[in-house]
Amino acid sequence: MASLFLGIHIGTTLLPIVPKLRPPSNAMQYAASIVSVLVYGATFPAYFCLSASFRHQATAALLFSFPGTLTRYVLSILLNPRLKFLPIGTLVANEAGTSLLAMFHALQGLRPPVSPVACSILQGLDDGYCGCLTTVSTFASELRVLGSWKGLLYGTISVVVGQVLMVLVLGSAVWTGRVSAQISCTPIL
Repeated sequence: MASLFLGIHIGTTLLPIVPKLRPPSNAMQYAASIVSVLVYGATFPAYFCLSASFRHQATAALLFSFPGTLTRYVLSILLNPRLKFLPIGTLVANEAGTSLLAMFHALQGLRPPVSPVACSILQGLDDGYCGCLTTVSTFASELRVLGSWKGLLYGTISVVVGQVLMVLVLGSAVWTGRVSAQISCTPIL
């Protein structure tokens, strides 16, 4: 929240100084989209052509970041308009990301450990897909916009549901004894 308020303060202070920009033309929007897709596409050859000694650390998260961002965007576009008092799309994205993080952590703690390649992919899914699917900045911004009562309700629902999902997914995996609470797999180094 402090970062959000700092950004608002800096933006408000600079607003009279910075000239207003026109929205980009359709051609510029299409060009930016094409460049974004090409940059994302470049992560695939980078992942498969780079040395195995560091490619997982350098590019595994990049492979999954765009799908995570796209999933979050689609959820917010489809679900947020359905409830006026609660941004349900962001809530679903954050809770789905929380569930997936718990599941991937459980898979990384399996006994016997998963292979180093699988461990690296799971870490890429953690950092890339779930890191982009869940969103602290949008959550903080929505808390501010919702106001005190709705923001408190939204924040409470988010935290409680997230904790329950973590206990159900990761807790049940650890309690069965087949999964360690600590990550036991080792990514490719």
